[in-house]
Amino acid sequence: MVFWVLAALLVAVIYYANQYFFSYWKRLGVPQQDAPTFLFGDIADIFFGGKKSIGVTFLEFYNRFKHNKIHGLYFSYRPSLIVNDPEVIQEVIIKDFSSFHDRGMFVDAEVDPLSAHLFSLSGQKWRDLRVKVSPTFTSGKLKVMYPTIRDCAKTLQDHLAKNAQNVKCYEFDSRDLFARFTTTVISSVAFGIENDCINDRDNIFRKMGERIFERNWKEKLVQIISLFTPKILEKLKIKRISQEMEDFFMSVVRDSIDLREKGGSSAQRKDFMQLMIQLKNQGYVSVDKNEEHEVQKQKSSEMKKLTIDEIAAQAFVFFVAGFETSSSTMNFCMYELSKNPDIQRKVHEELDNTWKSGDMNDLTYDVLGSMKYLDWCVDETLRKYPIVPFLNRESTRDHQFSGTNMKIEKGILITIPVLGIHRDPEIYDSPMEFRPERFENSSTGNPNVRGVCYMPFGDGPRSCVGARMGKLQTKIGLAAILQKYKFEFVDQSLLHKEITEFYPAQIILTPKTNFMLRATTR
Repeated sequence: MVFWVLAALLVAVIYYANQYFFSYWKRLGVPQQDAPTFLFGDIADIFFGGKKSIGVTFLEFYNRFKHNKIHGLYFSYRPSLIVNDPEVIQEVIIKDFSSFHDRGMFVDAEVDPLSAHLFSLSGQKWRDLRVKVSPTFTSGKLKVMYPTIRDCAKTLQDHLAKNAQNVKCYEFDSRDLFARFTTTVISSVAFGIENDCINDRDNIFRKMGERIFERNWKEKLVQIISLFTPKILEKLKIKRISQEMEDFFMSVVRDSIDLREKGGSSAQRKDFMQLMIQLKNQGYVSVDKNEEHEVQKQKSSEMKKLTIDEIAAQAFVFFVAGFETSSSTMNFCMYELSKNPDIQRKVHEELDNTWKSGDMNDLTYDVLGSMKYLDWCVDETLRKYPIVPFLNRESTRDHQFSGTNMKIEKGILITIPVLGIHRDPEIYDSPMEFRPERFENSSTGNPNVRGVCYMPFGDGPRSCVGARMGKLQTKIGLAAILQKYKFEFVDQSLLHKEITEFYPAQIILTPKTNFMLRATTR
């Protein structure tokens, strides 16, 4: 009898504690869902949905609650906010950035050294590193790296030419080929290792790239926990990045640095790794005369030099973010250009007018930059398919939203549903229609929206530091193949379909099903 009484008391305590924790937003007068799931709150679908990506989950939250500027959620028992209004988003990521400068992600440089990179770091460590790394992605530095990137694009173009040489047309897996191209670019620029993943499917960098995104269920679970309840990883000292990955990237970075420092000037290259070595040896990046203010900004911070572990962490995130985001953008863009032959024809016309010879040696940095319509196509692709479909911020102090009585406490996680906003018909007319002309007179695709509505690379001080690099390799890859070929779907039924399924339990927006393209010589 005593046992059953105690059991009943325990159940009652758990029930009322559960009700109390899940009424946090109601007590503050913030709208929330009526019935968060026991233990998992509002993210049970992410854990158990199986077929649903994290980005689509937040798209659904947005569509359900967008009439509220902010809406309360629970990531397990952690109270969080989804921010739906462009003006409030602007407040969070730009105007009051000092209250929301962290992402609230798990970082443990001792247990998990590759986790201590620019994307995840918080506070002063993030600020110091951002100042150091930003000059490595200026237009001047990208121009210096450009010939290496162009060589990779030529290899892509030659690959298509070789395979289409003896056949009327060449059919290929779009996602796979573009991933091999961007992996070649990033491994060359980030690590200074010349390789050809385009023609060598078994290249170690390609294998590592596949391994990063083909996680087992335990690794997916750790990734979800690191996003929404990172304190669990911190307390249990769980690594987010596998030992296999850590050993590989640490070894590559150490070997590359050792080779260059022992080989002197003859072993140096004009790439990201060489700039990282400058940060290791002098604490700042040497810049061109027209960028001298960046050096002064770095020197005035009196920052310490980077360690090899810190360089490895930055090279790791540059590799991960650089190859998958750009290859996915190329993949989505070619999907839309194949679906919309009239738009593809306009791209061909622009290429013929701006790059008359079609010779890769004539495709200079400035010529590529003059291709405005191709630019709009990439921008529209990133609107319809933002590769990072949601943004996270964490309140670093108590904050009251302007014009309201709403005050949130320090430590509250903020989620911005980028995919939902980019596809909102009240912001973008006919959002599922691929319309590059949206960007003709507006960098956001809609000049009439107050606040922030276009965020493929984030916005504000914490926007993606490699955005220029990402767009550059995407554009040059597209230009290289579209100059010589026209493309269509192998499966013509795709002309009347939308991509609706994406990889589950993954941050990056990636289509679940690959599609085949047919390249025909123009």
